[in-house]
Amino acid sequence: MLTTSTDELEKTALVPLDKLFPPNGVGSVKQGKVVGVEADKKEVVLADGERVAYDVLVLGTGSIWPEEFNFPEDPDRIPDHLAHWRGQIKDAKSVTIVGGGAVGIEFAGEIKEFYPKTKVTIVHGQEALLNSTYPSKFRKAFESRLKARGVEIIYNDYIENIPSGPVTSVTTKKGKTIETDLVIPAFGAKPNTSFLPAEFLNQANYVKVRPTLQTAAHDDIFAAGDIIDWAEQKQAAKNAGHAAVVAKNVKAVLEGRKPTAVYKGSYEIILVTVGKTGGAAYFGVLWGLVFGDWFARMLKSKDLMVPMSRGFYNYK
Repeated sequence: MLTTSTDELEKTALVPLDKLFPPNGVGSVKQGKVVGVEADKKEVVLADGERVAYDVLVLGTGSIWPEEFNFPEDPDRIPDHLAHWRGQIKDAKSVTIVGGGAVGIEFAGEIKEFYPKTKVTIVHGQEALLNSTYPSKFRKAFESRLKARGVEIIYNDYIENIPSGPVTSVTTKKGKTIETDLVIPAFGAKPNTSFLPAEFLNQANYVKVRPTLQTAAHDDIFAAGDIIDWAEQKQAAKNAGHAAVVAKNVKAVLEGRKPTAVYKGSYEIILVTVGKTGGAAYFGVLWGLVFGDWFARMLKSKDLMVPMSRGFYNYK
């Protein structure tokens, strides 16, 4: 768990990519920060000035989160980053979390798991946790689980100016004063697309794509994951559906054929933990299936699915 050093999760959750390809020369990994895409030259520009040529480009740069959840680009700084925020949380007698989505729920549950005496308050801008993508029964399931652990929830309110560092209190948009030592934003994930030309993006800076997941601007550039302009929740669970379409269509472009695979959307699936022993899951199939604590414990709560994720990258 990233709230504390218990289980030393960072030693297993941060997976290198050096085993992504089999050792037969079929592929390679280059690590660097992309600062530009020059489609007319068919090149990607890296921060160190290197240019990487491509025949087909796939953009899958994911989301950027507020500082508390966004690791430093330099991996050597990650231990200090974690130590800083773990120390802030450990020392706080009261923590206010702004945002009652999946991240806010899991964060509140984790704090209460390891620091049960810490007062935790969630300020959420809607009438129930999560959002209207999910049925009311599922959203309310988290309210009861969090309140049973002593978490206070304030609905239909917001904190406009998030203070950094230790504080004594914070005031919501509606004028409610909350005595608190630490305020943590658990909202505001943004698409990691600042390096792209404006022609690639919509007004919210998501990449405009066609059903083939080709970008609207270029036939030889695809996009997948959190950055695409598609009406669905931004989650890792969508990646497999995106990847299947992109892989088929990239092969078609390389072979000089017209891409024909289309993305038709995915079922909404989410599993949110509340500490190491609880949580709930929703599968948007049939009439909408909801599973409770036992399912969350079995699949995610104990290890956050890190071993399964490591397997995807050929790490045990």
